[in-house]
Amino acid sequence: MRIAKVEEEEGITVPSPYDRTIKVLFAPDRRGAAEMTFSHVTIPPGGGTDMHEHDRPELIYIISGRAQSTSRDAALTLGPGTALWVESGEMHKLLNTGEETLTFVTVFAPAYPAETLYATCLERATEQR
Repeated sequence: MRIAKVEEEEGITVPSPYDRTIKVLFAPDRRGAAEMTFSHVTIPPGGGTDMHEHDRPELIYIISGRAQSTSRDAALTLGPGTALWVESGEMHKLLNTGEETLTFVTVFAPAYPAETLYATCLERATEQR
């Protein structure tokens, strides 16, 4: 059995305009979780992700805060206790529409190494400035 604590994980902070902190808790290169990547993400009010896609599905579960999820097909309002399944190749983004920090977790299966996920997020933020 393995344990991870969000407050003990270093993670990364993605710079503006896509302000968010990502902490990969389990992945092939984090605690030997070969089958999946499990991350904890926080986005400050007004922040959000860029429009992006993945080569594998993503499960997003909102812990606290409010968000708008936008894809090519729809815009959805998300709140605590909401799970969102994003298909492989589906363009999407999340925007914190509330006045508190948006906190959610993501799961990718098959797994991304944490370092690959971090590098991709930082690269996209730099490209889109």
